[in-house]
Amino acid sequence: MTKQYDPWQDMRSVYIPKRSRSEQNTLEVGVNDKTFFVPKEQFVDVPMPLWEVISEMLDRQKIMEQEAARASGTREYAMSL
Repeated sequence: MTKQYDPWQDMRSVYIPKRSRSEQNTLEVGVNDKTFFVPKEQFVDVPMPLWEVISEMLDRQKIMEQEAARASGTREYAMSL
């Protein structure tokens, strides 16, 4: 009998930075009608389904920041390449 893979038991490490001091200390993440609060500014082990959502969010956030910097013509865009 083979053991079935459970993505909720597969833990991954994630780090969520804060973009400003006034920002919340946790990130609210919803998966399958459940809400999770993940702390920012520290490495945290989260189940694979949460990790996937957070990773996608961080990737999109980075792309949006790069596009905004490119559109405004700042040096930050050139440095991020």
